[in-house]
Amino acid sequence: LCPKCTTLLQPRSLLLVLLALLSASTSPLGKVTKPRLKPESLFKQVYPGCPTQKDSKFPQTVRVNVSIINTNQDTKASLDVSSRSLSPWDYRIDEDPNRFPQAIADAECRHSRCVNPDGQLDHGLNSIPITQEILVLRRELKGCQQSYRLEKKLITVGCTCVTPLVRHQG
Repeated sequence: LCPKCTTLLQPRSLLLVLLALLSASTSPLGKVTKPRLKPESLFKQVYPGCPTQKDSKFPQTVRVNVSIINTNQDTKASLDVSSRSLSPWDYRIDEDPNRFPQAIADAECRHSRCVNPDGQLDHGLNSIPITQEILVLRRELKGCQQSYRLEKKLITVGCTCVTPLVRHQG
């Protein structure tokens, strides 16, 4: 799949993802709260008169342009942070020709411990990965026709220092 290609998605999958994004809200503490409305009722409220999934006139496929318009982000600054961190990490590229995007940078913590400002390992702190769930498109071959489905992928975006968990045996 090339970045400028147009792909076909099942409208039901796309609709469900869009509704989930619209109906979920985030609290000030960063925890996702459950939607206050069911996706079906939200869809009817925002788009009255739109066809439902049971409507025979509802399209079976939708064209989606997956070209990315904002590609000039400064990656040098993010690489600098990964080395300056007290919990440094390195990137490895996860490649999959049947996925869009085909290449995803995935961070790996350099150490299980953190480092102090002098670069020595600090055995009082643990280095742990910071993960993020992203959506990717998975290419599937159905007969002679290609189709794409949304898929969740958990990636590591960096590492951070935490105090160790201490479990007291009693």
